[in-house]
Amino acid sequence: MIKNSRQPLSKPWFTRQELRLVLITGLSAGFGLLSSIPYGFYLPLTTAAVLSSTYGNSMKLGIQRLMGSLMGVIILIIFTKCLDLPLPLGLGLALASTRLLGGILGLQVGYKVAGTIIVMGWLVHEQVETIWGPIRLFWTGLGIVISLLACQWIWPSQTIPQLHQQWASLLDALGVELQDEGDALRQNNPSSSPPRKQQAKRISLITQLNAARQQQVLAQLELGVNPEQHPLHDIWSRIDLLASQIMTSLESIRSLPAPFIRSEKVKRLHNEEADLFDILSAQLLSISAELKNPKTINNQQFNPREMIAIKDLSRGFSQWLEQTTEGTISADDKHLNKQQLRQIILRMTLIDYIRSAIIEAISTHSKSAITNHLLLRD
Repeated sequence: MIKNSRQPLSKPWFTRQELRLVLITGLSAGFGLLSSIPYGFYLPLTTAAVLSSTYGNSMKLGIQRLMGSLMGVIILIIFTKCLDLPLPLGLGLALASTRLLGGILGLQVGYKVAGTIIVMGWLVHEQVETIWGPIRLFWTGLGIVISLLACQWIWPSQTIPQLHQQWASLLDALGVELQDEGDALRQNNPSSSPPRKQQAKRISLITQLNAARQQQVLAQLELGVNPEQHPLHDIWSRIDLLASQIMTSLESIRSLPAPFIRSEKVKRLHNEEADLFDILSAQLLSISAELKNPKTINNQQFNPREMIAIKDLSRGFSQWLEQTTEGTISADDKHLNKQQLRQIILRMTLIDYIRSAIIEAISTHSKSAITNHLLLRD
């Protein structure tokens, strides 16, 4: 794996999203207090809870809060107006209902809002809960809209888009390297690149990788609390691991002797390996395009359909290549010495390793491999 040479950066005293949060919350508090609609203080409470560093995260928090608020108001009205239960029993059942419905709806923070609405509505606003509840929903919805607009219009951070551009540029460069390897295999007299040229390419790729890692340190500040748990951090870790694996594999492939061609079957094998290099290059370019797509940041994930299409490019190719390799070895083993046989198997294994790494990077998987990579990298 490629080691990480970045130096730890000190965290600034305040960030752009914190200034935006202070500004929007302050303006919301002023608007809520000056408004003729009662309970305006719920507006700054909503913006403070929802306004996040990214549009996608703010949208997720906003949906959770709105669903929780709506659930709390409905449960409150049902238990206070439709059911005649003693206060301790009714309040307990109402709060238990929020936990049950929150689990069914998959709420992570919304059920806490629902519980607060039930307690406040029952104990503080018991005479006007049918009016107080809808008004609170209004302020909550308005606060969510203001938060989403603020993420897009007020000091939108470019740190995360810049990071995606850097990762995409690195994948583009790796795609070109894979394409060059495929072109070299198609030559009638393949030859290895000069050592100085290989070293220059390696240094260039490592420089891009370390620059992206430096940018990722800054981008993580935009993810708020526990950035390691954020979906975008998972994407970045996958791309980091993928780039490291491809660079290591390319270096191993280039350390092999120049490909030899003694028979038509061996030549055909090299052409098939070159075709796979072309497919792997196309896959990297497609992943790069997804990284550049703003929807990836907003949705906090790759487009599932695009990922399936990328997987389909090399689906079944590995088994076909392996069968071809076995056929070539069995047919020409009399003309191959042990070193040449080892070269064929090792080259095929490294190419297949790159294919597997790409599939793994765009698949849903556990974080154990990524965690191990990050520990080794640091």
